[in-house]
Order: sequence, then structure tokens, then C-alpha cells
Amino acid sequence: MNNKYKLIEEKYIDEVASLVKVYEHIKTKAQVLVLSNDDENKAFGIGFRTIPKDSTGVAHIVEHCVLSGSRKYTTREPFMDLIKSSMQTFLNAMTFSDKTIYPVSSRNEKDFYNLMDVYLDAVFYPRMYEKKEIFLQEGWHYEIDEETEELKYNGVVYNEMKGVYSDPQNIVSDIITFNLHRDSSYGVDSGGDPAEIPSLSYENFLDFHRKHYHPSNSYIYLYGNLDMEKALSYIDENYLSNFEKETIDSEIILNEPFKKQKFISDTYSASESEMGENKDYLTYSWCMGSSTDKLDLFMRNFLSELLIDSESAPLKMAILKANLAEDVYAETSASEVLDLSIVAKNTDVKRKDEFKDLIESTLKEIISKGINKDLLRATLNKFEFAFREGGGTQRSIIYYIRALNSWLYGESPIDGLEANEMIEDLNSKIDSDFFEKYIEEKLLNNNYSLITAVEPELNKSKREEDKLKSKLQNYKSSLSKEEIEKIVAEQNNLIDFQMTEDSPKDKNTIPSLELSYINKSITHIPREEIENDFAKVLLNEQFTNSISYVTVLFDTSGSVSIDEDSKYTFEELQNYSLLTDLIGKVSTEKYNYEDLDNEIYKVMGGFTLNPTSYSDYNDKNNIYKYAELKFKVLDEKLEDALKLIDEIIQNSILTDKNRIKEILLIEKSDIESSILQNGHSIAVETVKSYYSQQGMYNNIVNGLELYFYLADLLDNFDERWESFRESLISIKNKIFNKNNLIINYTGSKETLNDNLKYFKDFVGNLSDEKYDGGTFFYNTSKSQGFTTSANVQYVSKGCDLSELGLDYNGSLSVLANILSTDYLHNNIRAKGGAYGAGVKLTLNSDILTYSYRDPNLKKTIDVYDNMYEFLENLNLTDEELKNYIIGTMNAFDPMLSPAAKGDLNLTRYISNITEDKMSEFKNQALNTTVEQLKSYAPILKESMEKNYLCVIGGEEIIKENSELFNEIINLKR
Repeated sequence: MNNKYKLIEEKYIDEVASLVKVYEHIKTKAQVLVLSNDDENKAFGIGFRTIPKDSTGVAHIVEHCVLSGSRKYTTREPFMDLIKSSMQTFLNAMTFSDKTIYPVSSRNEKDFYNLMDVYLDAVFYPRMYEKKEIFLQEGWHYEIDEETEELKYNGVVYNEMKGVYSDPQNIVSDIITFNLHRDSSYGVDSGGDPAEIPSLSYENFLDFHRKHYHPSNSYIYLYGNLDMEKALSYIDENYLSNFEKETIDSEIILNEPFKKQKFISDTYSASESEMGENKDYLTYSWCMGSSTDKLDLFMRNFLSELLIDSESAPLKMAILKANLAEDVYAETSASEVLDLSIVAKNTDVKRKDEFKDLIESTLKEIISKGINKDLLRATLNKFEFAFREGGGTQRSIIYYIRALNSWLYGESPIDGLEANEMIEDLNSKIDSDFFEKYIEEKLLNNNYSLITAVEPELNKSKREEDKLKSKLQNYKSSLSKEEIEKIVAEQNNLIDFQMTEDSPKDKNTIPSLELSYINKSITHIPREEIENDFAKVLLNEQFTNSISYVTVLFDTSGSVSIDEDSKYTFEELQNYSLLTDLIGKVSTEKYNYEDLDNEIYKVMGGFTLNPTSYSDYNDKNNIYKYAELKFKVLDEKLEDALKLIDEIIQNSILTDKNRIKEILLIEKSDIESSILQNGHSIAVETVKSYYSQQGMYNNIVNGLELYFYLADLLDNFDERWESFRESLISIKNKIFNKNNLIINYTGSKETLNDNLKYFKDFVGNLSDEKYDGGTFFYNTSKSQGFTTSANVQYVSKGCDLSELGLDYNGSLSVLANILSTDYLHNNIRAKGGAYGAGVKLTLNSDILTYSYRDPNLKKTIDVYDNMYEFLENLNLTDEELKNYIIGTMNAFDPMLSPAAKGDLNLTRYISNITEDKMSEFKNQALNTTVEQLKSYAPILKESMEKNYLCVIGGEEIIKENSELFNEIINLKR
């Protein structure tokens, strides 16, 4: 036993398959949580209770800045150095409303200790005290635009939060939180309000770090098959022992619970095209208690799913049936206070009283008549399934966050990790009135509640932006020549700091691995084709904790096509895509849709159906198109699951006009949300549609083409209903057939063999009719700008390198690592102020650049266009090249959950990519030379000259640069 720590609690916990020990560091009172198990992925985390007093984003900015150099690691950005050179399986930092955490993980023990040491040195001894430029880059600074000579703000966090504040759903969430908890620690934005971030001074920023980043205020975490005694000694000897215990004032201030329900109205910004009827939000929110209560912590999340998020959730169904909103979803807090909100999206604030009355009358009905027992069982099964799965690929990090749900507030971290006993106890109460009484107390009779009404305000953000410009210009006018020169000098010093390469001495401070640590082959994932007479059955034998993961691929290459009379008519393909969203959510002959959702989750842990495509590695013009049905189920319920799925795909009823419209409105809402949250991914996929058959197909069935079709369909739903319904029925009858059927099974071979007869029965019920396929083509566009009311952009360029004579090889992954973590990061993120940037070089020979929450447009395009110059002048030492190579290794041999291993095997099988080929790519990467990398410069230049460009962003900046685009399209419909 390490005498530097006091053991507080010890317990084996099935849910995390770990021996859990809770310690206190004797000298500093640092809190330590240890999860010992046989997982090869080793994790470390350190977190601090960080309680902001205002919305300047100080906690968020400190999070960014501590990772920009430290006492021992003196490069400009050790975080990026590790991203590009370590074998990390997770490396990030996160700011919550009351905590900041720094988790890392790696399968390599030496790499793990390297990562842990860099993070510990970063949080306790950051260089930001000596280098103000770190604060200016990551937080905010003044800048004078070279072209316009306007004074403006820039900074990574500043621009990141401008993007966050462009998202109406985030604005609604903030309005709820800040008004439920006004005058408390949760009444301010720890991420930062862009209007307040520039009021944060460098001195106050440093004071926040001094106060909160101390071992006495820390929560340290270790996980995996580590020698924990060794790891604990290392942390003590190298860090904790250097500090004395301090009393840290990180108290969370809570406001008094409301004596009476409150009502708040507010607005979000919208452009002229985004205005219109039913663009409002209505919310009903409750504060249900504290995370320190184990039952309340579980029940808040349980009620979120039970009452709001599931397909058969009674509050959601009541709102949709009353046509009160187009979409309904739950919001929950991640803090000491347990907030639960039901959000009605795309509604009318004039109906707020009706909304309130409907919520309360539905709750009263639930309490008086009782909750559907099948709904209770299905919801509890979802939670039991989630805990049995163990958090997936990143479970080590998920466990840390779960533990903090109780640990940060003075309770045992074990309370946040255990759930089995709670679920078992709640299962035993299904036939009692426990749930009804709980809902009555915590929701219906809870005065600590809030109604909010939020509606669009025309050009609100533009007025605020104009007001800010005016304020800054007035400020600039008030400055003396010397003061302006000082701003310019500080700006130039920052650019020099950003663009000055780290010295060899500084680079040598970053720990690294040797190539000898790298296995030249990739991890074998066993796959076996099971002999049978009904389908192609692939077995991926994995330990899955008695869970079966099944993917059924229905070949749609011939059954769904484009109208041959017009290459612009995608209607059947898009109706097919919409059909996949309907199956499992509409009634069947045996079950109405409310009961069906309960049946699905009583039997299974999940069910999805989506259009998907694969390209053949040997001939990428050969596209395999499938309807991908995926489900997961406990082994003993596999027969029941197959019978239920047979009912769903054979007997779904596609004639309920109102229900189908409800589902499609939610689908449209989900796409709109993803545009602002994942705009870089959508921009990348859109660029790929300009030159790739697969890219165009994916755009039609999953991308912006589908969104525009769906918006138009819903606008004219009554007129188009009859033909749409007939199309859905026709497509359903065609796609679920047994021709070229593939069944991919991940789990126990014994379970599969025991259930093959049920798979045979399932396939036997399918149609065996054959259909002729249609033609396909590329997008006719080359460059598009999609306008929103956002204050930031997502910018992507790309092309097919094989058209320019370069097929993928492993060295291109090394090139992508260098360009992303060095050139693009330095110029677009560090210097340009975007939240992120990178480039993908794929097995299909795509080159696809992207930026995320980017304040720029033309400057970012210029950076892409000049990648080749950076490459021409590339000068790497052997050590630097080795580190970049090591940083790519996870791309060839990623850490995967058992289910993900089965998915990867299926992709490789259909795409004709063998493990030998992946090993060949890995060895090509291992043998990359600087000369080889530099030889790609001309083709990089040529690829950007293709000018395949997609930008999603602010209307004003896109229109100012209209000459860049073939067409400009308003995104919101």
C-alpha cells in the first residue's frame, strides 16, 4: 500500500468490470479514483472544480491555454505535438459548467506515462504565465484588418463561442439554464458569451488558474491494466508532493428553489429567409434536485427517456398529436443541479398556455391512470443494456465523467458508476405506483419550474455585429497613434509567436516513442463465412458480454434507381431514404407505433435502418448500395428479435399520413441541427459529391440534396401525399428481398449456430424478386455557398487524387497528419482563429480539407491553395518524421469496441480490402521519407486548382465572396 495515499473505499463493480478504489492524497487532500481491470487501454484524467463568476469564458480559455506549453514541455503547443506524434487513443480536454477535465488514454504503457506527465505538467506549471501570447491566441485579442483597417476581435475560444451562439438550440438551452439558476454558479456561461469574452483581462485569467488548479481541488483518475502502485507513486513523487494542502474556495453557489413557477420570453437571431410561421421554441423545465442523491441522478435521466425522448414517450406524443410542434426533445444538465426540460421546436409562442396546460394535463393523466408497464420495462431495458455494453470504445473516459456526476459534489464516485442494483430495484417497482408518485412529486407539483418562449428576431446577430463594429471603430478613433501602434505591435508579436518554429531544444522536450515499439502488422480481427443455403453469413467472433450485434444488408443496387428520363430526378432514391427513417416508427399489422417502440426495446437494445454505400477498393466506380438494418440484442432474445424485425419490415403500414408527417418533420429538424453542429462534415461530403459517384449518392440519400427534397415535400405534403405514399409502398416491397443478402454477426459462435435456423426462417419470408438498376452520375456543381445566419463558416475543398494520377498509399496518411497538425492548424486555427481545421486523405484517394467554426472564408481558401508551397519547403529531421509516422499508426490499427470490430470487418469484406493490404499500407507509412512527401507538392497544387469548394456559413460573408461560387443557396427552408 502506498503510504502517500489513504484508502477511503474499495469495491468490485460489475458495471465497469473493475476493482474500484477511492483514495485521498494525504499531503494535499487530492481525490483519486482507481479502476483496475484487464483492459489494455490505459487511461488517466485530472479534473478541477472550476466555478466561474461571470460569462467571460475564463474556465474555457484556461482549459485551452494550459495545454500550450509548460515548465518541462516548452514547445508552443504540446497538445498538438502529442496529437501528431503519440499513439494516444484519446486526448482532449473539456470544460463543463462547474468542472474542467483533462483525460488521456493509450494502449502503450510508455506512451501512457508520456501523456500523463505532459498533462500533469500542463495543469500545474503552464507557460501562459510567461507567454501572454498564449492567452491572446486562445482567448481573445484586438486585431486591425490589413485590408479594411477595421479594429476587430479574434481568438480561438471567441470564435468557437460565436459558433455556439449561432445555434438556436444552444441559445434555448442557455436561456433555460441561466433563468432556472439566475444569481447562482450556473447562471453564467463557463464557455463564454462572445459579448463578454473581451472583458476578460490577462490578470483575471491568471488569477482563475492560480485559485482553481491546485491538487487540493483536483480529481485524479487511473484506469486499465496498470501497475497502480507505480502510477500512484509517480504522480505523488513528480507532482503532488511539491504542493501543500490549501483550502480552495470552489464552492458552488445555488439559488433558492422557486416558490412559484416562472415564465421567460426571449429571442434568437434569424435571417429574413429563416423567419416565418412556427419557427419558435417553447420549453417546460424543472429542477428535480441534486446529483448528490443517487436515486434522483438516475431518475432524471430515466424520465428524460421515458417521458420525452423515446418514440412512445407520452409527453412527446401528446405535443405531436396536438400539432403543437414539429419536433420535441429533452434537455438535461451536466452539473450538481438536476434539470430536465421538454423542448418543443418549430412551434408558435402564442400557444404557450396551451403548451403548459397540455404538459400538466398529460402528467395528471399519467399519474391517475398509471404509466404503460411495457414502456417502463422497455426504458429500463435501454439503461440496463447501456451499462452492460460498458460505454463502447471510449468507456474508460465515459466512466470518469460518470464518476464525477457524484464525486465532484462530495459523494462517492462509486455512486456514479453503479446502476445494476438501482435498475433491479426499479424493475421490482413496475407494478407499484412508485413511478407515478415520483413524477407527481418531482414534476407536476414542483414549483421549481420554468416556462420559456423563444422566437426568432430578424437579423438580431447582424445588428449586434454592426453595433460591435461601431463600438470598435469608435474605440479605435479614441486611441492615440501610439496606442494604435501598440495594438499593431501586439498583433505582430502574436503572429511572430504563432509562426516561429519551435527550436530543436524545445522540440526535444516532447516525449516520444521509438519505431521499434510499433508492430508492423495490424491486429487480426477474425472473420468466418458460415456455410448455409440461405444467405451470406459472416461471423466476427468476439467477447461481447452475451450481446449479439447483427447487421443485415439488403442490396438496393437494382431495386431503387433514378428516373432514366431525367438525370436530375432523384425522387425514388430520396423516398427510399425517407422510408428507412419511417420503418420501425410507424405501426405494423400487429402493433400500433407506440406499442411497437416498447416491443423493440423490451426485446432489443437498439434498432436502426439506414441507406449506406461502399466503394470497391479495386474499382471505386463500382458502388455497392444497401439498406443497412442493424440491431443489438441479448443472446437469449435473438430469436424474439428476428421475429419482431420480420413483423416490422414485412408488415409496416405506410398509410398513416399524420404519423408519417410527424416523423419527417423531426427528421428535417435533426438535419437542421446537424448543419450547425457538424457543418464541416456536411461540407466535406458535399465537396465529394462534385467528383465522386459514391459522394453524389450519399448526398442524395443522406446529405443536403435530401434536406432540400424533404423541405419541399413537407411544404407541399397534402398535394404530394398520395404519390409519396404509393412510392413508399412500392419501394418497401422491393428493397426487403433476399438477393445478395449479407448477414454480419458479431458475438459468440455458439449463439450464432444455435440461432441459424431462426435466421433461415427470417430470410425465407423475404421476397426473391429481382430488379434492374438505373444509371448514375456526378453532381453538376463545382462550388457552392450555403448561407445561414451563423457568424462562422465551415470551408471545404477537395478532389479525387487518382484522377490526377495518385492512388492512395500509406505515406499519404503521414502527409495528412503533417498538414493537419502543423500547416493547417497553425494557419487556420492558431493564426486564423478557427476552432479547428484539417485534411483527410482517404483509401479512396480523396483529398478533403475542412475548417470548423471559422471566422474566415477567403483566407482559409488561400491557406488550402498554398499547402503545396509548405510541402515544397518541408524540412524535417529524422526525429520529427518518426514522430509524425507514429502519430498515424492508429489510423491503420484503431482501438475498437467488439461491435466496431465487426463493423470494420464488414466494411473491409464488401470493399475488398484485406488485412494484408492494410498491413501493406501501414508499412508504407512506416517507411515514409521526406523526399516522398515533398514529391506530392505538384499534385496538391493541382488538386486545389480543381476548385471543388463548399462553404456553409454567414450570408453576408458568402455574398461578399460570390465570385467564388457557381451558386449560392439559402440553407434554411
